[in-house]
Amino acid sequence: MFSPKRPAKRLPQVKLGKVEVPRLFFGLWQLSSSAWGAASQEQCEDALSQLLSHGFTAADMADHYADAELLFGRFRSRLSFPAQREPTVVATKYCQFAPIPADQVIDRDWALERVLERSRRIGGTVDLLQVHWQHLDDERYLDVFAYLVDIAATRPELVTAIGLCNFDADTTAKICEHLLAVRGEVGIVSNQIQYSLVDQRPRFAMAKVCEKYGIKLLTYGTFCGGFLSSKWVGKPEPSIYAGDLNTSQRKYYDMIRAWGGWDLFQSLLRVLQTIGDKYHVDVSNIAARWILDRPETGVVIIGSRLGVSEHVESSLKTFDFELIDEDRAEIENVLDKSRAKDMFEQIGDCGLEYR
Repeated sequence: MFSPKRPAKRLPQVKLGKVEVPRLFFGLWQLSSSAWGAASQEQCEDALSQLLSHGFTAADMADHYADAELLFGRFRSRLSFPAQREPTVVATKYCQFAPIPADQVIDRDWALERVLERSRRIGGTVDLLQVHWQHLDDERYLDVFAYLVDIAATRPELVTAIGLCNFDADTTAKICEHLLAVRGEVGIVSNQIQYSLVDQRPRFAMAKVCEKYGIKLLTYGTFCGGFLSSKWVGKPEPSIYAGDLNTSQRKYYDMIRAWGGWDLFQSLLRVLQTIGDKYHVDVSNIAARWILDRPETGVVIIGSRLGVSEHVESSLKTFDFELIDEDRAEIENVLDKSRAKDMFEQIGDCGLEYR
């Protein structure tokens, strides 16, 4: 069994329905492809042990992240009990990418089987089950959420809370209103979406939905694929044709160009570095703290390449300081020069770029 040291300090927590979780998760999406770098089972488990020892007790994964659920499930089952197993939080996803035939019966048993599969793979209770539904013209997803919220209420040994993944503001509100009508409660606790100083789309519509229905955001892409870090300050604009960027970075580089271009992005980095120098932290810590300070944000998810790169120590510094009004004003001064609202109108609301 693993016996990680007790965390040096407990990360700040937030309530997602009945679940209390740390405000920083580590994400395991890198396990979906060897392009991120490969590590042995032993190296991965050692990395997980180190993360847990530093207070990173919550993992975000999904049904399509290769063996991420199985890996974490095995790791959690081997923790010394009860000293370390109890604090761990498992957030995973059920993603319905393919269209479902019209004659397919979708009832509570159908939804229950999806929950059972996730529970079997992680070897216990799913603390937060997040759902992505690709084809929104098939409105049976409304009934699916009602079934899932009911399962969370009646089968707590399987799943504790239900969330969304990559839903836009209008559809999120539609789900909440449906649940209020059929169950008398919202039941949905979160929505996982892309949110960063570069991708500001959640501010324009999603934030109001979160406030109205009591939903918190779990954000990914908060570091813009690593671009929002000190190592990019003062660097020339990368070339996608020269092989300067990996697949993920190309995506975020496109976001930077849509947001305002490389020169404005460098202006943002310089402001973040100046603020970071004041608090003796990295640009990435300022970027994360700005998002965490938004009232609609519950959690920032940090990508972790287990056994390759975790950035544990630097991530912990996110809570070593507080941004003051002057800091936020300097950041907003740059954001005001960006095309953030144009991105919302041209790319579409949160998650729509995946549909």
